[in-house]
This record gives sequence, structure tokens and C-alpha cells, in this order.
Amino acid sequence: MDSSSEADSPALAPRPRSRPHAPGSRSHAQAAQHEPDSAAQRVRPVRVLALSTSGTWCSVALYRHGFGDDDSDCISEPLGAQQSMNILAMVDELCRGARIELAELDAIAFDAGPGSFTGLRIGCAVAQGLGFALDRPLVAVDSLRALAWQRVRFGTAEAIVLAANDARMDELYVAMYRIGPVPGEASGANAAALLETLEAPRIVARARFVDEIDEWLRTHRPLAGVDALLRAGDAWVHAPTALAWDARFGTIGPPAPVADDAYVRADALAELGCADWHAGRAIPASQAAPRYLRDKVALDHDEQRAARERAEADSRE
Repeated sequence: MDSSSEADSPALAPRPRSRPHAPGSRSHAQAAQHEPDSAAQRVRPVRVLALSTSGTWCSVALYRHGFGDDDSDCISEPLGAQQSMNILAMVDELCRGARIELAELDAIAFDAGPGSFTGLRIGCAVAQGLGFALDRPLVAVDSLRALAWQRVRFGTAEAIVLAANDARMDELYVAMYRIGPVPGEASGANAAALLETLEAPRIVARARFVDEIDEWLRTHRPLAGVDALLRAGDAWVHAPTALAWDARFGTIGPPAPVADDAYVRADALAELGCADWHAGRAIPASQAAPRYLRDKVALDHDEQRAARERAEADSRE
């Protein structure tokens, strides 16, 4: 989750749009469609709308699969607390630009968390409203899984991906994944890659973060047979986490994402949602719900004072 306050309303930045896929080329995300359950699904074109609201960025995307070359359009804005007032207008802008009616959608994917309590409720509620109105299924996608996916979706070879987001209260949301090619001709139409969960999303105390990751790497690296390590999420933007990581692991692997690259992009979310739809993981709108990892959303006064004292003590060291 983005560490900025949910009440913040940053100035709007230019809207980043997804890179078009070159004819004949395939991203890992395009190649990540699970084997369909039937021949009908295998040949059926799909249009997926995706909504990402787990942090201060609001991102919506329209993904078209099976209409020739896969294609997606994405609009993202740092809206903060204004997500609820703008998200439907963004969906309308996206569909108008693509000349697609909402009734032509096949499924709606949403960022299920973990993340901002308010943001997750907004995304789930909008997805449910569209699902009920259009009589379409929903696909709930973990935010950390989407962050890991967007780090590898443009041609990265096999790698372990560590996704970490700031959870506030001196804690982090953390998960670990592995990306690897499926046997077969990876460059062909049937190329595939799977994102495997090595460690499911959980909350880790910031003070325990590097020790926890060290244990994960010792456990999974030999079994995964992968040396490359990628980092995803916004935890690396914050100095304490970055400094603790560098002190333990040095500067191994590619640089961590910068702030403007560390939020969940809806185009990556849409591709995962499409893969899950093909795999039969869609749910009725009535069953959709955010995936919270904790019930408490803020520190009480004593806990806030103790946190300030710890921060001041750390700054003096």
C-alpha cells in the first residue's frame, strides 16, 4: 500500500498508458493464460475490464484477448481519496476511446488487496456494481501478485520476484513468487509462463523484514533453481527498508522500482484476471470481497507515541 495518507490528493500527473505489443511479439503476461477448461473457451475472444485501487493511485484498463494480437489500454492517476469520484469517469473514458460498450465486456477484474482499506472497498464496490448491472463475473486478483507480474511481463527470463508494499504501522505486506517458462516453444502462439506463489501474502514487521526474506531465499532459491531476484512494490521507495536491504544483501539484482512504477497497474491486473477467468476462477458479483490481512487500520495514541520514539532513537544512531 502506498505510504501516503489516504486523505492526500496529489496533483494529477500525466496519464501513463500501456505499451502496445508489437505484432508477433508476446509478453510473459500474454503468455500466462492457463490452459482453458474447454475448446469453446480456447477460441473465444475475451474483453476484461480491470480496476486497481489498493493504493493512492487509481488505475483502470481494458484488455482484449483473442482478437488477433492481444491489446490493452490503461489510464492511471494518483487520485488519493478522490478515487471514488473519478473511477467511473475513467472507465467511461477508456471504453469510449476503445469504442467498446460496457455490455461487450466478458469479465471484470479488481485489485482485491492487501492494501488501503478505503481503496479496496472502493474497487470492490465498483466492480460489484458493474458485475450486477451487466450480469458479468468478477475476478479477484491479489495486489502483490499483480505487482510481481508487472515486473516480469515484458520478457524477463526466469526469476524470483519479491513483492513488498508499505502497510504502515511499521509493517509491510510481503509475498514471494517465481516466474518460469512452460515447456514448449516460448516464442510461438502457444508460449506460456506461469507465476507461481512461493510465499503467500502476509504482514511482516519492518524490523523483521530482512531476516524473514533471508529465510525465504535460503528455502526457495535452491528448490526454484533460479538465481535472478527482482523486487516489486513501494516498500523499496522508503529509506528504512531500502537501507536495511542494502546492508544485508547489497545491490544484487536490478534496481527496485521507483515511486511512479511501484503501484498496481490495471493492465497487468487485467492480464492476470483474464488468465484466471480462463482457469475458471471467476466468481459471481455477490461473492466478491477485499482480501484484508488485518482488522486494525491505525495505531492508538500510545502506539503512535512509541513509534515516534523508536524513529527518533533510530535517527540518533
